[in-house]
Amino acid sequence: MTTIDINCDMGEWEWAAGAEHSPHSPSSAESDLALMPFISSCSIACGGHIGDEYSMRTTVHNAVRNGLRVGAHPAYPDKSHFGRRSLKLPLAELEATLFSQISTLRDIAQQEACQLTFVKPHGALYNDMVRNSELAEAVIDTIKRIDPNLRLMGLAGSDLSKHCKAKGLSFIAEAFADRRYNDNGELAPRSVKGSVIEDSKTAAHQIMSLIEQGSITSITGKVIPLKANTLCVHSDTQGALNHVKVINEFLRQNNIEVSVTQ
Repeated sequence: MTTIDINCDMGEWEWAAGAEHSPHSPSSAESDLALMPFISSCSIACGGHIGDEYSMRTTVHNAVRNGLRVGAHPAYPDKSHFGRRSLKLPLAELEATLFSQISTLRDIAQQEACQLTFVKPHGALYNDMVRNSELAEAVIDTIKRIDPNLRLMGLAGSDLSKHCKAKGLSFIAEAFADRRYNDNGELAPRSVKGSVIEDSKTAAHQIMSLIEQGSITSITGKVIPLKANTLCVHSDTQGALNHVKVINEFLRQNNIEVSVTQ
């Protein structure tokens, strides 16, 4: 049986703010928990774009109960814009905040008898690393300082895999079920109409194209070769729960199991 890892970004809510819902993300502890039976990995927000100790601990605890692989989801320190704008921080300052975010989640995971296994940058940081080699290497170096056994999860088809190989860090190539791509293989900006896939069957077909043909169709209709180790459904995409249910059903029909593959 073929297997594929399905991951979600989770813990994108805060308790200390007085309400679980962020103005940027509709996620909550309950909505995260509902998604967990249909995925195999999760990356947990650790205070950069959102998240506090309670949300981290709760999400890790629930992930362990559901047998999920757990990673950190650090970001530019920018809660007011949910980490979705680029920040021109000195590299030393960025490295310091990423070290703090990832280490905080790692410590909480250890307290919950869970091993942190990967790091997936969030939002603008995720996209900026694809275009900026110096930034990518700074993030990789920070991850290695925390734990050289951690892996970097990043955009499939990008040069991040080469940077990781040069630095001796393992790379997990990620593609997306619920996002459209530009012709160059980068994600189409959320500001572009149609860049977020909200129809569950369309998301499932994009995943099946990745698995069976090793390609996706860009937002302009261009076929792009693409191979990935993990596929993401964002927990804050409209209809995320229905997405993962429909995707799981498509996969079952094609004798494909949702499971960690790397």
